[in-house]
Amino acid sequence: MRVVLIVMAIGILSPISWAGEKPNVLFIAVDDLNDWVGCLGGHPQARTPHIDALAKRGTLFEQAHCAAPLCSPSRTSVMMGLRPSTTGIYGNLNWFRDMPPYREWVTLPQYFRANGYVAWGGGKLYHQPHGKFSDPASWDRQYSTRMGTPHPPADLRYRHGLKEKFSNAILARLIDWAPIDQSVQETADWKTAEGAADFLKQDHQKPFFLGCGIYLPHLPWYLPREYFEMHPLEAVRLPSYRSDDFDDIPEAGRRMAAKAGTIIRNGGKWKEAVQGCLAAGSFADACVGHVLKALEKSRYAENTIVVLWGDHGYDVGEKKFAKSALWEQNTRTPLIIHLPKTLGGNPEASSCSRPVSLLDLYPTLVDLCGLPLNPRIEGRTIAPLVRDPKAEWPYPAVITHSPHWHGPNHAVRSELFHYIHYGRGGEELYDVSKDPNQWRNIASDPKYREIKAGLRKWLPESNAPHFRAK
Repeated sequence: MRVVLIVMAIGILSPISWAGEKPNVLFIAVDDLNDWVGCLGGHPQARTPHIDALAKRGTLFEQAHCAAPLCSPSRTSVMMGLRPSTTGIYGNLNWFRDMPPYREWVTLPQYFRANGYVAWGGGKLYHQPHGKFSDPASWDRQYSTRMGTPHPPADLRYRHGLKEKFSNAILARLIDWAPIDQSVQETADWKTAEGAADFLKQDHQKPFFLGCGIYLPHLPWYLPREYFEMHPLEAVRLPSYRSDDFDDIPEAGRRMAAKAGTIIRNGGKWKEAVQGCLAAGSFADACVGHVLKALEKSRYAENTIVVLWGDHGYDVGEKKFAKSALWEQNTRTPLIIHLPKTLGGNPEASSCSRPVSLLDLYPTLVDLCGLPLNPRIEGRTIAPLVRDPKAEWPYPAVITHSPHWHGPNHAVRSELFHYIHYGRGGEELYDVSKDPNQWRNIASDPKYREIKAGLRKWLPESNAPHFRAK
């Protein structure tokens, strides 16, 4: 009888003890999630209790910035561990495996697979949840190939009456918000979260890298009605804005601003847009919370590193409306890394004010999990900051945005300054400690000449040409 019990115990414990040799990774991406989360204070009415709770248990990077303020370039840089200026992937229509130098590139989940992990991915982790742009080669299994929420009936869409005023066809199609009558459980994003939760309930014979991609708050903001009701329109507060904001910036910056924000403000729909974004953030938070609750109840809670990140920021009228620009509203994004105490995490870890890049995620996770370093990737490990958020960190974050019509354009974010360099001429410099809204461009002030020169040293030495798939 005793022998039988011992055998049974070994059978029950073996998945845990095997996985205990290496940490697991729960890798949660949230599309277009800006700093409108409670823990970052980007909007005072943000209601994101699950993300906020994770921030209290992990290291919240207050100044995390994307490598590119656009979905595919940002996500590609995270998964490849290479800068856009290295690969030439600046837009959403380029795919790295179509490029001869990168056809066999080992992505972040592939690297974990090569080192004994099983990798499952679901939802939007690359640029799409299915097909070529989801990179099936990265995963042992893709458990969810859908994303987002159902669209309301056609007669309930674009009731803001602005669609015909947008000259950009993509924005005209995407900029909309409306309640839907489906429950949260009926949405594709929730089902992605449910797929991740189901994975965490299972026994696994290997350590795992589990990716979960939530599409909202990407536009359009079609959401179960309850999330709009969480943010009553009459109580919504508008962000800060100055009508003369662009009087002191170069033409390249004004061109990046486009006109969508002006159309929405002049059309009297800004408050509705803010409500929609807040509602979408609360919806995404609920999906994230569903996954985190499953982890907490699982046998893997104390042996799993949790990473939550947004692929870039999103401006809801503060300067422009959309992404694709180099101001903080477009580049700053949530990044939280929870390293359990059992894995050497600091129980007192909290906020880190050092500027970091999403490009650093690949080497950081490799480092935290004790895997051999990949010498081919760029970025640097921020594991020291995960363990000690006050540690010295002399590096800025570098952001690249080079639309096909001009570039290369880069931003350099240090702890105190935000510098923008436009490839066809013009600069912006902001002392963000005194001017967090970036309203006063001090690039031409001789007092900051040395500061500017120091930041320019971090600009990429070379910029790959735009890749064009044949």
